Amino acid sequence: MIYNIKISNGDRNDILDYIYKQKKPFTVVDVGGSMGGWSSPVVDCIIDFNDPINNSEILHFKCDITNPSSWLEILNYVEKNGKFDFCICSHTLEDIMNPVFVCEQICKISKEGYIAVPSKYKELYRFETNHKYRGYIHHRWIFNIENNKFIGYPKINYLDSNNIFDGIANNSENIQDLSFYWKDNIEIEYINNNYLGPNLNSVIDYYNGLFI
Repeated sequence: MIYNIKISNGDRNDILDYIYKQKKPFTVVDVGGSMGGWSSPVVDCIIDFNDPINNSEILHFKCDITNPSSWLEILNYVEKNGKFDFCICSHTLEDIMNPVFVCEQICKISKEGYIAVPSKYKELYRFETNHKYRGYIHHRWIFNIENNKFIGYPKINYLDSNNIFDGIANNSENIQDLSFYWKDNIEIEYINNNYLGPNLNSVIDYYNGLFI
């Protein structure tokens, strides 16, 4: 179940305050979070292919989170020690090949958690000087919340070529971030069950969901 869905400027003080207020022991894992380092004061474990930059004493599973075999050691650890109480996954899912798989693994290792990604408004905005592509070139996905489900849209060239998306593109600071909390499970899926087809009109119709 996902809840407390929010569009914001990406400030993380509320999630840090939430974790600080929990009765100890309250174990926290960050999936894909070692680059930013903002979660290091509250996490017990990091799962990422990069080394933690702020606290070398944090338990670290260094792996490719999109590779199923990488999770075997982590799942074995959880089987022996129990699930983490909370999982942070911030600005990671948009980068990777298979975010649905990673969310499934997150639910296996944690009781609840927090997810954040760039908002569709930011990801559709052409903010790079002298370039026509939308959002961040290294991001694979745009995410939206529809009927309380977390929906992934592949960033295909149609988005760059159709100016209709300028109607929702926005680089305002207070709407750059999409975040939510989850408990027990994460309802996530790709548009049209990850099949882009079978024709032009069908694909266009799928992407109209971004206007919701």
